[in-house]
Amino acid sequence: MQLGISTLGHLIDFAIANKFNDMFKNFYEATETCLNFAEENDINVVEIVIEPQDLLREDSKHKFFNLIRSYSIKKQVHGPYIDISLCSHNSTISLASIEAYIETYKICKELSINLMTIHPGVANSMIKSLREYNKIQLVKALNNLIDSINDQNFIVALENMPKDTFIMLDHNNIIDIFKSVNRNDLFMTFDTSHYYTNTGDVNLLWKEIYNVIKNVHLVDNYTKEADPHPPLGSGKIDFKRILNTIKNYNYKGSLIIELSSAKGLKQSIEYIKAFI
Repeated sequence: MQLGISTLGHLIDFAIANKFNDMFKNFYEATETCLNFAEENDINVVEIVIEPQDLLREDSKHKFFNLIRSYSIKKQVHGPYIDISLCSHNSTISLASIEAYIETYKICKELSINLMTIHPGVANSMIKSLREYNKIQLVKALNNLIDSINDQNFIVALENMPKDTFIMLDHNNIIDIFKSVNRNDLFMTFDTSHYYTNTGDVNLLWKEIYNVIKNVHLVDNYTKEADPHPPLGSGKIDFKRILNTIKNYNYKGSLIIELSSAKGLKQSIEYIKAFI
């Protein structure tokens, strides 16, 4: 297992401080600050949040690529998730989401990054019967995306979601989706906070699909009703138990600390090291 951090906390901090005056400048400087923090604190992996992917055009793309290549630390990518909905019943939105992830995959390949986490989107919150159609759309979109990428050396990792998205929820829902996709080149990012908001057994999930889990987000939570991303150790999630489960299945991937503010990173790193 390799301990890592997400750029998410730095991105949020920079965006709040600068009030989105220059999206690329915020994105670039937040990523640079996170990479510097990782090097200074002996972190093994950085998960780079690319949101949105079309920030990287022409000169901005060249500048960002030079930044990423200047650090030797291992990197992986979290693809865009705001406005993304692979499972949308609106095919235009689903297709646009696929295209956004294909563009992000191309960015990954140019940077020699071989793992991208993706989100399924949000299923219908008002009409339960439509959620089955959302699942069908998600399966169709995932097949379309992976066929378009067509790269056996690249890991597409679908993340489990909090309960208010109504898709990729507890172990039954997650396993049902993976069985419906029915292919060996779709993998999973396991998010501890998202899973906490649902009713599900971590041990049971890992027992059934441990072989497809290639990335883990370490996220604390103190409520079943939201996903606030506080510092690790400040919420109710039993990380000792979860990490014992992960070790039992000989997990070799990254453990990514994902916070809503980089101010909690040092505290979170020290807290989690006791269980790794």
